[in-house]
Amino acid sequence: MTNWKLTVVQDDFNCGGNLPLMESHIIDCMQKHPETKLILFPEAAAAGYIFSEDHVRAKAESADGPSFSFLSGLAKKFELYICYGFIEKKDGKLFNSLNLINPEGDLLATYQKMHLTPLEKHLFSPGNKLVTVQTELGTFGFMICWDMAFPELARLLEKQGADIILAPSAWESPYEGPYERMASARAMDNTVYLATCNFTSGEGDIQFFGRSAVYGPDGDTISGIKTEASSFATAEINLGKRQELKENFYSMRSDERSDLYSVQWRGERHEN
Repeated sequence: MTNWKLTVVQDDFNCGGNLPLMESHIIDCMQKHPETKLILFPEAAAAGYIFSEDHVRAKAESADGPSFSFLSGLAKKFELYICYGFIEKKDGKLFNSLNLINPEGDLLATYQKMHLTPLEKHLFSPGNKLVTVQTELGTFGFMICWDMAFPELARLLEKQGADIILAPSAWESPYEGPYERMASARAMDNTVYLATCNFTSGEGDIQFFGRSAVYGPDGDTISGIKTEASSFATAEINLGKRQELKENFYSMRSDERSDLYSVQWRGERHEN
């Protein structure tokens, strides 16, 4: 499918009742934009993003746990791809993870956040696998929040065939500028689409600011939310446009001299 619609959602997912809140956004989105094929929710949206070991352990679940079961039903009902963040419990460890569900309700991919912030390192184990997945909408690559600060990860995802990078986030103030610039840069660096969404509100010293957006392969914002209001934004994904950009000015990937770089790009494709 060359052209399709993607929606990013932002809200206060620390307020409790997260799954019903996600459901309400899905219903609202599909009423207003029934052509939407994929809805993206923020990092840890199913659990809430709270830096408390008690909270993290209480909300941790397997990738196919209760949150998946609930959202899988909605994916089937609305014939949607749904991507969302959750706290994963696996092999005695906790991970900051995301799931991608297809319109048949199947779990297509689980990605575990690789780059943890100093506030997270005592709570989660870092992931160690790049994840890309091919669908009829294109090939998706996955990052979570702080992963966007690392150009190498986005490049490796593109080298594995990613057309669209999904990067749910929980990015706090006063770092609005880096959030937007890093997202835009990772898209333009690799001539890919990048979709990111953020929390709103917050408590104490941690305040979130929204500003969710979908960036085009040229780094421009296609659709975004410039406030911290509860909202969603829908953008058209056009893979033909991506190819056109790659063949014209944005030809960096075909022009690069990786044979001269000191960094040796490594990594093998990981299929879920």
